[in-house]
Amino acid sequence: MKFQRSTLILMTLALGLAGFVYVFEIRGKTQQEEIQAKQQKIFSFGKDEIQSFTVTTPQQIITVERVTNADELKKSPWKITTPTQFLANPASVDYLLMELLKNQSIPSDPHSGIQKLTVSPDKIKDYGLDTVTDKIDIKLKNNTTYQLRLGKKDFQGKSLYAQINSPQPTPKDITVLVISDEILSAMNRSLEDWKLPPETPKVPQQSQTQTQTPNPSATPK
Repeated sequence: MKFQRSTLILMTLALGLAGFVYVFEIRGKTQQEEIQAKQQKIFSFGKDEIQSFTVTTPQQIITVERVTNADELKKSPWKITTPTQFLANPASVDYLLMELLKNQSIPSDPHSGIQKLTVSPDKIKDYGLDTVTDKIDIKLKNNTTYQLRLGKKDFQGKSLYAQINSPQPTPKDITVLVISDEILSAMNRSLEDWKLPPETPKVPQQSQTQTQTPNPSATPK
C-alpha cells in the first residue's frame, strides 16, 4: 500500500516533533536533575579521583593517601602518612568521603540540602570563617587541589557555615555554604580510630574427638 505524499510529510513532521520533545523536554529535564544533584553536594568529583586528603582539627592533623603497595592493598586502600605511618581504617575514610560527596537534599523536605549565601569579604567573620581551625585539604589524581573550611554552626545549630577554596579565582563576593554538621563526626576521630585495627589472631579449633581417660577406681565386674 502506497502512502500519499501529504501523509508521508505528516509522519515525518510527527517523528521530528517527537524527537524535539525528547531532546528538549525529557533529556533536558534529566540533565537539569543531574545539575541540581551536583549542586546539593559539597564536591562534585568522584571518590576514585581522590589521591590524598588532610584533615585538620584543633586536636590533630591527619594525612591519608592512596596505597600503591600490592601487599598493603590487600588490607586497606588507604594509608596514614601524617603524623605516623600506618594503614588507615577503610570504614573511617569512607565515612568522611561519603559526607563530602553525598547529596544532602531530602526529597520529602524541599528546604533541605546545601544553601548558598553571597556575602562580602568583610562579613566573613560573622560566619566563623576568618580564623578557621577545622578544614579538609583534598588532592585529586590530576593534582587539582581543593580546601573545605568549616566555620560556625547556624542559628538552628544543625548546620555549618563553610567555604570552598577552589582553583578558580576568588570573586569579590564570597560564597558561603550552609551544609550538614554531620561532617564533624567524620572528622573528629582519634588517631586510633583512623588506624586499621590489628588483625585478630585465629584461635585453632579444639579436636572434637577427645581420648576418654579410664577411671582408676572403677573395678571390672
